Amino acid sequence: MTNRILIVDDQREVSRLLRSALETIEQGLEVSEAPSGEEALLEAGRVHVDLLVVDYRLPGMTGIELMQKMRSRYPEMKIIIISGVTEPKTRADIEKSGPDAFFTKPVPMADFLDAVERSLSLARTILQAPAAEQEKEEERKGMADILAGLRKSLSAEAVFLLDSLGHVQAEAGELPDTNHRVTLISSLMGMHNAAQKVASLLGKNSDHLHLFTSDQHDLVFVPLGQAHVLWVVGPKMANLQSISTIVGTLNASKAEILEILGQFGIDELPEEPVQQGVPAYMESVTIPIEFDELLKKASESKVDANAFWDMAVEQGPQFTEPDKLTYDQAAQLGLAPKNEEKK
Repeated sequence: MTNRILIVDDQREVSRLLRSALETIEQGLEVSEAPSGEEALLEAGRVHVDLLVVDYRLPGMTGIELMQKMRSRYPEMKIIIISGVTEPKTRADIEKSGPDAFFTKPVPMADFLDAVERSLSLARTILQAPAAEQEKEEERKGMADILAGLRKSLSAEAVFLLDSLGHVQAEAGELPDTNHRVTLISSLMGMHNAAQKVASLLGKNSDHLHLFTSDQHDLVFVPLGQAHVLWVVGPKMANLQSISTIVGTLNASKAEILEILGQFGIDELPEEPVQQGVPAYMESVTIPIEFDELLKKASESKVDANAFWDMAVEQGPQFTEPDKLTYDQAAQLGLAPKNEEKK
C-alpha cells in the first residue's frame, strides 16, 4: 500500500528539499505539495493523505489551524509541523497542539526522515543495522528480551544496544523525545569514538563511562566490549549515589549480551595496540627554510630608536610612491601652475 505525504509550505525551495529527502529513503512514498492551508484542504479532500508535513507560518491559516481542521476530518492522519519561529511561546504552543513530531528550521534531515518512518510504521532505515545483519530474527528477539529485563530492573524508560557505527542492534522502550533520536545517537557515537581513542592511549580501550543529567531524564552511556555500547535513559539514572548500582547491573548483563552477539556471528573488534613513543602531533616540527630565515632575522638585535631617526634624517625623505612628483619637483620641471604660489 502506497503512503501519501502532503507537504504544505509557501517556500517552494523548502518543499522541494523535503520532497527530495523523502525520495532518498526509497519507501515507495507518493509526495505532493501545496503552498497554503486552503489548497492543502482541497488536496486532502481529493486524495487520501497519510502524513501531513506543514509549516507553522503560512499565508492565511496557520499550520496549527490547518492541523486542527485536518484532524477533525481525518483523525488517522499523522502530522509533522516544521517552523522557523524561535520564540519560546510559539514553540510551546506548537508542542502543546499535539503534532506527531515538531522540527525547527533548518530541519535536521536524518531526524525528519526517521520521524516519517516512525509515523507511517515503515521499516526503519535511518541508523539501523544493515539488512545483512538482521537475518537471525530469533536471536534478536532474545536480545530484546534481555534489554527489556534490564530496563525493568533499572526502572529505565529505554535501553539501546548500538554498534560502533551507531546502528541500533536492539532496543527496549522509547526515548521521551523521539524527534531528535538520530542526531542524539550520532552525537553520542562521536563522543564515544573520541573517548575510545583517549582510553586506548591510556591502555584501557573500553573503560569509560558517560553521564548526562537533566530535570526529568538522565542518560548513561557505557561501552560494551570493543564494538558495542549500551545506552540507558530514565529518571535519576546518572545520580552519583546510585550510579555504582546501575553500572553493576549493566556489567552483570554484559556476558549474556556478548554471548548472544557471538551467536549473531558478530565478533568483537581486536584490541588496539597501545601507542608507543611520542604521538605524531607532539613530535618536533620541521620548520620550512623560508620561515627559518624569517625567525633568524626576527631574533637579530634591533636598531636603537635614536639611531634610527638620525639615519632617517641623513637619508632624507623616502617616498613610498616613486612614480608621483612632489610640488617642488613639479615646479623645477616647469609643470606647476603659473602665477600660483605654493600652498
